[in-house]
Amino acid sequence: MSREIFDTSDMGEFFWNSTDLMSILDEVGNWRVVNSAWPNSMGWTLADLQGKPFTELIHPDDIEPTMQKFSYLMSAPEASIVGFRNRQRRRDGEYRWIEWSSQGRNGAVFSAGRDITDQVEGQTQLAESLETTRAILDAVADSIITVDEHFTVLNVSPGTDRIYGASMTDRRGRPSLDIVHPDDREHVTLALHELFTGHSGAITNYRFRARRADGVMLNIETRGRLIRDERGLAPRAVLVSRDVTETVANEMVLQEAKEAAERANFAKSEFMSRMSHELRTPLNSVLGFAQILEMELKSPDELQMVGYIHHSGQYLLDLINEVLDIARIEAGHITVMIEPVNLKELQSECIEIVKPLADEHEISIVLQTSVDYHVLADQQRLKQVLLNLLSNAIKYNAPKGAVTVSSARRNGRVRFSVADTGPGITPALRSRLFTPFDRLDAESTGVEGTGLGLALSKGLVEAIGGTLGVDSTVGIGSTFWVELPIAEFTKLLPLGDAPDRRCAELEEAVATVLYIEDDLANVQLVERLLLQRPHIRLLTSLQGGLGIELAQQHQPELILLDVHLADVHGFDVLQHLREDSRTIDIPVVVLSADATAWQRRRFRNAGVYDYLSKPLDLQELLDVIDQHLGAQTVDAQMRSTIERASLKH
Repeated sequence: MSREIFDTSDMGEFFWNSTDLMSILDEVGNWRVVNSAWPNSMGWTLADLQGKPFTELIHPDDIEPTMQKFSYLMSAPEASIVGFRNRQRRRDGEYRWIEWSSQGRNGAVFSAGRDITDQVEGQTQLAESLETTRAILDAVADSIITVDEHFTVLNVSPGTDRIYGASMTDRRGRPSLDIVHPDDREHVTLALHELFTGHSGAITNYRFRARRADGVMLNIETRGRLIRDERGLAPRAVLVSRDVTETVANEMVLQEAKEAAERANFAKSEFMSRMSHELRTPLNSVLGFAQILEMELKSPDELQMVGYIHHSGQYLLDLINEVLDIARIEAGHITVMIEPVNLKELQSECIEIVKPLADEHEISIVLQTSVDYHVLADQQRLKQVLLNLLSNAIKYNAPKGAVTVSSARRNGRVRFSVADTGPGITPALRSRLFTPFDRLDAESTGVEGTGLGLALSKGLVEAIGGTLGVDSTVGIGSTFWVELPIAEFTKLLPLGDAPDRRCAELEEAVATVLYIEDDLANVQLVERLLLQRPHIRLLTSLQGGLGIELAQQHQPELILLDVHLADVHGFDVLQHLREDSRTIDIPVVVLSADATAWQRRRFRNAGVYDYLSKPLDLQELLDVIDQHLGAQTVDAQMRSTIERASLKH
């Protein structure tokens, strides 16, 4: 039916020009008329639809309920208006939600429809979001509540029941602080108050103890966020809480374990310090007097016997040092100072040190390094490792064999190698190579050793950031290698030797040295040593307290101080000296059998000038004494010269 035939009245104009979907169906459900909104909104023209059943455009899931509405409209009183929704297919195949208002009259159904697809989809998304939120809240084990600015509970999640044993109904509308342990309410109240006085989105975190419905005490961790409504509604806070009772218990266990480990660590450090002291103290007398005898005796036979004592004592000292070093490495207490090290210079220096040993065994040493590589390492630690590798290469070499030292750059690192021409190491023995005290069955060879050198070297190399490995072929020899980071370093040429601060007048000067030491043998050793310095007057004290009094009375030019004294610890003695104006400027040199790094660092930080480890190298001790007394003599002479010049003017 065309527009002209259908209606030319004002109502007809309204029908044709309406933006709503207007249509008329006959008694069997075929299209009779559709208005111009159909081609505009749905893409269908009257020619497309006229005479065809309306069910062709309806979504399959909506056909049955729509037919029920149609049947009702055909049989209902003419005044009845029915509203319903269904999905209609557009010409492009897309289905759109249409909300219909229909009326049956004179054997026809008159309908007006409006596209509500966006509204339906929005409602669907909202429903899905709410369902998702509900599912999340149901699944989350945490308690989620909202509270107002008076800390009253507004809403709760199901997790609240699971944690506290109280239903959502019981919690809603009650003060949120009811479940908080009385001793914790003050800091919880403060945290919530700060949250509500903050800006929107402010966050707080706190822990508290809470009592569950069955009386069990819980540890709760809460994270809160403030929400301020732009519409002017009262602010509220969302509080998410979880039961951390087990976590707190574990933290306490870990803290106790940490404190126990720290106590054990401190006890181990103390033990190492005491062990070092107790082992080194008798050795100091053995090696010290052996050195005195070597200085004073003239008979070759006597010197030979003293040499045996000195050699054996030095061997025992090396063993003690290695054991303590390994203990420090295992405890993670070894200290290193990483700096650029000229590898070629260090290799040359170490070769010169071991050359007498090589000559004794008729072993030749060849240095095949032509490039001055600089590596990042601790020079003293690396020197210790290199000397050990060279010593092993000499001792475990073939008769009249050779040792080759070389260096090469590899992937941004430098590898230096010490190769020998010895018997090599079998694969079966190689797995035991770095085990402390394991000499790989070399006990029967007559070669001296402790089995600690390689284990210690490996630990030292790893401590300075390097890698130590070995390649060995039985019958050909072994190559021990160390890889270290390369240092892009330009070495500055020395400007000249530092001037010697000692002066000729030192021999004529008279200086006082105070030695505070509780071991009589050590006192006698230093007394005997200083016979070579007749210009020095030596005062001694076997007690720390008396030593402090002597220092205050005599104000010596230098104080030699032991650490483990019988009455007062050496560190306390040092503090007394530093707190007294009469002794504050007197240089103190520590002479101790405690060679641990932490003890050295402790005294260094307290201001001692030097820290020498027992057994003492007596020549080193003499040099230190000369250095300090020489510097003071120069200072005294400068002051005297200035005073004389002032008097002249």
